[in-house]
Amino acid sequence: MSKPIQLLLSGALLLSAAAGAEPPPDPFDILRLASDRVSAAASLSFQVEKRFDVVLSDGAKVEYSGALDVMVTRPEGLFMDYGDDLSSKRVWYDGRTMTILDSLKNLYVTVAVEGTVAEALERVAREYGAEMPLAPLLKKDRLEKMESAMRASYLGIHDAEGEPCHHLLLRGEHADMQLWITTGDEPLLRKTVVTFWDIESSPQQSLTFSDWDFQADIDPEVFKARLPEGAVAIEFLPLGGE
Repeated sequence: MSKPIQLLLSGALLLSAAAGAEPPPDPFDILRLASDRVSAAASLSFQVEKRFDVVLSDGAKVEYSGALDVMVTRPEGLFMDYGDDLSSKRVWYDGRTMTILDSLKNLYVTVAVEGTVAEALERVAREYGAEMPLAPLLKKDRLEKMESAMRASYLGIHDAEGEPCHHLLLRGEHADMQLWITTGDEPLLRKTVVTFWDIESSPQQSLTFSDWDFQADIDPEVFKARLPEGAVAIEFLPLGGE
């Protein structure tokens, strides 16, 4: 068989294989499955390790780290305990009030707010500009906003924290986000990396998720504020100063 014919046959085989290959999964379908697990859980807890860059005034990029514990009982129970090299905060929500404590300054604010966890987080963010750590993960409408604002790519199955994961890339106007979500019938978010392109030196933020528990047995007392001795109350000013 002549070499040109061999090349033609090889090319035909490659085209045939490509035609029969399954298309990659839709990244948003995978993300939706993982998000639905979080949204559907009546009670859950998880932990997060965080690494993030801070760009100094002289352009130097410095990495810091932190950790977050989250406990949720739906519809009306939330506790967050966050601390990093630069800040420390705790958040309690019991269905009637949300209390936010700055542990380093020993200052706290209490806001009267009712509704589900997602509704309370949304109202505090909308009326006071206070976005809680990982609040988007607990908001059902967050995924719809991401779909309309970001382009998605499926990068394959890659390792994250020792587990095979769907590796996704979401590209937006101001930032890109990579996500690793475990394969199988019960997908879990394991890791995210966000690159902020509109900030000088393009700093990154990396979150690693662990200890997911979708049947967490949480004492309701956890959601009632426990303030340290000497904590000073301050007031939230609504956006616009009204």
